[in-house]
Formats: sequence, C-alpha cells, structure tokens
Amino acid sequence: MSSFAFRSTLSFSMLFLASTSMANEEAVELQQVYITGGKDQIQTQPGSATLIDQAALEQFEYTDIHRVLNEVPGINIQEEDGYGLRPNIGMRGSSPERSKKIVIMEDGVLTGPAPYSASAAYYFPNVSRMSAVEVFKGPSAIQYGPSTVAGALNLVSRGIPYAPQGEIDMQLGSFDYQRLNAYYGEQIGDFGYLIEGLNVSTTGFKDLDNGEDTGFERNDFTLKTSYDLNGKYRQRLALKLGYADENSDETYVGLTKSDFDQDPNRRYAASSLDNMQWEHTQFQLSHVFEPTLTSQVTTDVYYNTFSRDWFKLNSFNGSSVPSIENILSNPNLGSNNSYYETLAGERNSTGDATQLMIGNNGRDYISQGIQTKFNRDLFALGYNHQLEVGMRIHSDEVKRNHTQQAYDMVNGELVLAGSALETTTRNTGEATAIALYIKDDIEIDNTTLSLGLRSENIESKLTDHELADKPNKTAEEEAAVTNSSTQNVLLPGIGTFTQINESFGILAGIHKGFVAVSPGQEGSVDAEESINYELGFRLHNGHQIEVVAYANDYSNLKESCSFSSGCAIDSLDEEFNGGEVLVYGLEANWKYSHELAGALTLPVNVTYTFTKTEFQNSFTDDNGVFKEAGQNVEEGDELAYVPTHRLNIKTGIQAEKWSLMLGALYQGEMRDQAGQGTIADADKIDSYLVLDLATKYQIKPELAVYCTVDNLMGEEYVVAAQPMGYRPGKPRAVQLGVKYSF
Repeated sequence: MSSFAFRSTLSFSMLFLASTSMANEEAVELQQVYITGGKDQIQTQPGSATLIDQAALEQFEYTDIHRVLNEVPGINIQEEDGYGLRPNIGMRGSSPERSKKIVIMEDGVLTGPAPYSASAAYYFPNVSRMSAVEVFKGPSAIQYGPSTVAGALNLVSRGIPYAPQGEIDMQLGSFDYQRLNAYYGEQIGDFGYLIEGLNVSTTGFKDLDNGEDTGFERNDFTLKTSYDLNGKYRQRLALKLGYADENSDETYVGLTKSDFDQDPNRRYAASSLDNMQWEHTQFQLSHVFEPTLTSQVTTDVYYNTFSRDWFKLNSFNGSSVPSIENILSNPNLGSNNSYYETLAGERNSTGDATQLMIGNNGRDYISQGIQTKFNRDLFALGYNHQLEVGMRIHSDEVKRNHTQQAYDMVNGELVLAGSALETTTRNTGEATAIALYIKDDIEIDNTTLSLGLRSENIESKLTDHELADKPNKTAEEEAAVTNSSTQNVLLPGIGTFTQINESFGILAGIHKGFVAVSPGQEGSVDAEESINYELGFRLHNGHQIEVVAYANDYSNLKESCSFSSGCAIDSLDEEFNGGEVLVYGLEANWKYSHELAGALTLPVNVTYTFTKTEFQNSFTDDNGVFKEAGQNVEEGDELAYVPTHRLNIKTGIQAEKWSLMLGALYQGEMRDQAGQGTIADADKIDSYLVLDLATKYQIKPELAVYCTVDNLMGEEYVVAAQPMGYRPGKPRAVQLGVKYSF
C-alpha cells in the first residue's frame, strides 16, 4: 500500500469513527483496555485466559516481565540478561526466542517493532508502567493475530484517574540499581489526562575483565489525554503519546562451562564494546462510539517507530576460523585454545585471523495501522449472541543496515585495527496486511458456544539495496533485487464453556494456528500451520482451580535463523521448515486465600505446566536452526529450550498494613538443541529452583515502604548456552523501595 493510500485510509476512518464515553464515574476512572473483560468474564470464557491485575503486580514489584509471567500456566521462558530487557516468551511449547511466535499488544494494539515483516520483538514495553497483564491461549487468541498458534499477550497501561491522583515510586538496590516511577492525572469536566515518567538503571551484575559496567539505563515517558464528546451519542476520544529509550551494555557472549563453574558472572574482554542503544516512539488515537445501549464501535489509529544500534561481537576475522560458539564449547580442541585466550584478553591478536569482528546491526522499524471493531448484544434464532466483528489494516517495515569492523585485542583491550567498515546486510522488508475476523458467543442454556473466523491477506516484499546498487547486474540479479509474495489464509476456531453447576464448568476448543512467512524467503519455505486442541475445567468454590490439557499438531513448524540462536551472519533472518511436530501438555492453576487468626490471610497461587514436544519426521538441519549444522533431526526428537516441568508457587501472610510473600520457581532441565532420550551434559540446561521474597508495610494510607529480594538463596544457574556459551540467571539482588501517593 502506498503511503498516500495509507494516510487517506486513516483520514477517512477518523472522519466517521469515534471512541466511547463511560457511563459513570467508576468506569471513567478505569480507562484501561481490558480485553478479557475482567476476572468475572474469565471464569466463563470459552478458552484459556489469565489476568494479572494491579494487586498481583504489586505483590513482588517485579520490573522483569519474565518474573511476572511465571504465574501464568502454559508459559515457557528463556531468560537472557536477568532484567528482562529483551524478553524471550513462548506459549505451549512455541519458540521463546525474542517472543516472535506470540502476539504482543499494549492496550489492544500491536506493539512489536514490525509484527509482520520482522516479528522478533527487540522492543518490549516497560512492565513498571503497566496496571495489568492479560494472556490468551487457544481459541481465545484467534481474534488478535497475526500469529495464532501459541497465544497473545496484552499489556494494560495505567488508566486516567477520575479524581486527581498521583504517585512517586522510588527504588534502590544491589548493583547500583535505581528506579524512579512517577505519574499524575485527573479528570476535569469532560477532559482527562495522565502524565507518567520512568527512569531505571543499574551498573549490572556481570563483571567485565577490564572492570567496566555491564548494566543499562532506560527512560520512558507517557502522555494520555481523553475527551468526552457531548451529544446525541456517547463518545470518547483518547490520545496516547509515548517515548522510550535504552542504553545497555549487554552481550550475546557467554562463558565456557569451566569458566561458568568458577564465576558465572564473568564477562570476557572481547565483549567489552557490546552495546544496545534504541529509541521508541508511540502514537495511538482511540475513538469509541455507542450508537445504542447494546452496541459499540471502537477504533484505534496507531503509529510506532523503533530505531536501534546493536554493537556486538560477531566472530573472528577470516572464513576458516572456528566460530565463537565452537571455541567456547570446545576451548581445548586443536587451535581453539589460542582463540579462547584472545577472547579472554589473555593473548594479543597476532594477525588477521585473530582479529575480532565487531558489528552494528542497525535497524529502523515502522509499525502503523488502523483497526476497528463492532460489538453488539442481540437476540436471534432463539438465543442471546455477543457478536464482535473486527478489521485491521496494518503496514510495517524494517530497514536493516548491518556493518562490521575488525578490532585487535591488545593487552586486554579492543583497539580498532584500521580496516575498512564492511557492510554485511542492507535491505528493507515490508508488509501490508488486511485482517478480518468475526466472533459470535452464543448462550445456549448453561453453555456458551464461541464461533470464530479470521482471515489474513498479507503482501510482503524484501528489497536488497546492495544488489540494487550493483552496476552491470545480470538479468537474474535484477530479478532478485525485490522478492515479493502474497499470503491468504482463513483461520476458523470454536470454543465452548458449559457451567455444570454454580462452581464447576468445562471448557473445550479447537482452532487453526498460523505464523506467516517473513518477507524475502525462498519459495520452498511454508507458513507455520497447526491444528490446536484444548480441554479442561474450572472450579470456583472458594478455591479457584483451572486445569487444561492441550495439543498443538503442527503440519509445519517454521523456524528462523538469528544471531541470538547462533546462526552465521550470511544466514540471518532466513527461515526454514521443520515439518510435522506434536506439542502437548497440561496447564494447572490453583488460587486460594485462607483466613487466619487476627485478621491475617494466607494467599496461595500455584501454577504448574507440563510440556512434551516431538518431531514427527526426520531431516538434515543444514543451517543449525534446530541442531548443530549438518546434523540430522530424527523423528521423536524434542525441541530445544522447552522444559518438561515448570512449577511456580506464591504464598505468604497478609495483614491490613503489612505483607510477607515468598515466590518459588522450579524449572526442569531442558535441551540446548533438539534430541531425544537422556540429555548429554554438553546439551543440557540443568534444572533450577529460585526463591524470591517481598515484604511491604503501609506506614500511612499515602505512604508505604517495601523490600524485595530476587534469588533469595543466591542460586547459580544456567539460563542458556546459545549463541556463544553459558549465560547466568540473575544473582541475589536486594531492592528497597518507597511509594508516596497523593
């Protein structure tokens, strides 16, 4: 779609569509975008859904989305930096890498840098400024797209308060950790506003050999305004503007197993220049219109930008040099030891082969669109219906400008070698998508039957600028400058929930899953498709229990080659077919609050996830996406980075003015690469148990102090061995905080 056509579409829609005013003061105070409809609706929803509300978020005051999501069943997570800067979130056995297989939204709007043309989510909103988190799996996620195999995640930002309200939240902690979060807002007649700012920083818990910092600093600013339009119909117009940035000294480089065992928080000198800098801007104009008491039209216009410079160690110079991953996996094999000593700063570079290539994966993203949905409650054919029809016109792009340059290791420091700057990738991926869906929840006695159908029409292309600028191109090269494709898919789904009695209900569902092919892929690459099933029950009799069994039957599992998974530079962003895969498991959640003597309560929240994965076919993995390059993936092999067992427990004691909470996460062992049978030590990520502690005291209604301890017992554990060696989880960290409300 041309930029003129896209702007025209937005202008036309803004002339005819608008956003809803709330019916009473309480509704105006809660101007958040809850897709679930709240806790009551979740209890009867045909499909899996979890709501983590503000009270749950404040129990441990987590700023890492990984730790927040530990209480959600069906989640599989791969930690990376210990702070959740670039989350890796999967659902129901999907690849967690950069959360690329799930839908990520903020206030119901796609928030990934380029969800269609480059789905890896290198930007993720700061959870500190959120008031709730919603998670959907199974048929519940089909209306959100574009990826419908695994699930969807919606982050609910702070709403505009009805009465004047503000808060200052300050935190200090281990590793020079500092966080300041402040907001203020109010409703003045028909006009409302909210201003919020966040700054968080740390010098980092990893120790570079040269003593430099390994931490980060983040800033985040949000402005919200709303206006109630008085007239014949109830309407509301809302505007959200956001700006965020980050400067982090993070790296993909890990350690050899021997070095990890000696000091898991060490970082080699060769990673001293690794650094990520990014800026993100956000624009969202929302407009809700209520033509009748039983119908509503909601429209969002959005425009997000994300620009990053990602400096990192790529490789040693030269084509015949072993990869850094191979060197760290086998530091004593052949000539690997000399290269290892150069990585560690113990040996100087002695020639081109021992020079280190430091690259900048610079990228600029745009994600923009307009979406509208129509909701109507009606009685037809003898039954009550809750009808929702939605449409989204979306366009996004990613401009890649990847470069690298040679550095010498000199006395433990990286020194520019003086060679020319080399361009490794220069292209633009673009996608335009028109998505339509219809969902009808039909009430039949004590059963809710949910019928859904989603369609996606995706036009994408990849332009190779290096090839385009090449003089005297052949006809074949000229044709390869631009690679265009079109994808059309229909995704049906059906879910049911039957209320057997006042406290017990059964849910079931089946839907088609889909993940689109990214721009510029070979014609042999197929979309990811699956048929997904779920069956379970909910019990609410003082105890809240939900148990769901599920199976995702992939006709084709698609995986992409990325630097974070250890792929070579010349294969980055290429996608490959994995064929037939079966993923099945069990999700369980139990919540209970027991009354103790003296107005004390003992809350319990237990979440358990069991996951099994199996390739249903054999093939040779030529690119190292599932196994080491050149090895065979065999029928029966399990996927990497999906643990079989995951258990999370949150409990403690709560009183009127104070609370003491303990959280425990157990994650079972998992594979570093696809395989079956007993996991060899070289391919195993060991199981671990991490305890977190949180205590809070309400000094006055407006003043509270709190203390949190992440990893209370100081557990040393491995979170990943890709792409370059073993990386640690967050060590023990103590944070002290104070909240003042006004």
